Amino acid sequence: MRRELTKSAILAALLAGLSACAGGSDAYPSLAMRPFETSDAPAPPPAPAPANRPVITADRLAGIMADAAAAHSAFVAGEERAARLARAAAGLPIESNARAAALVALADLDAQRGKTAGALAKLDALAAEAAGALSPDPALSAAQTEVAATLAREDSAIARLWEAMGS
Repeated sequence: MRRELTKSAILAALLAGLSACAGGSDAYPSLAMRPFETSDAPAPPPAPAPANRPVITADRLAGIMADAAAAHSAFVAGEERAARLARAAAGLPIESNARAAALVALADLDAQRGKTAGALAKLDALAAEAAGALSPDPALSAAQTEVAATLAREDSAIARLWEAMGS
């Protein structure tokens, strides 16, 4: 008896489940053409983007290069004096006046080098802005290379002076 009740319960559950699938025909979506399927002309293409303009003007680039040249000129002017003082301080103790004067001269050179590095930093910032705007500028790249080479020469000059002084 129990077995027949179980079979009846299973059969009733299956029939209830199958009856849920049988619905009215009005529940199906329409197969008629939709409005966007009937239009003949495609949508017009978007307007072209405006042409990229240079991030930096020639005058501004010339001003930054002039700043770098002025800083390098001041570096070269102080380099001879610093070299003379560094040679004079070579081998002297840290407490000597000659060594103190050479250290001050080297600090002045480093300050001039910092001005050159500042010009390179401005050029680097402009190059990053140009890259972000997808507007590469060959003149800007050339200026960056030139100022970076100048800065490398200044770095090597300072390193030579420290070596001459015997840091």
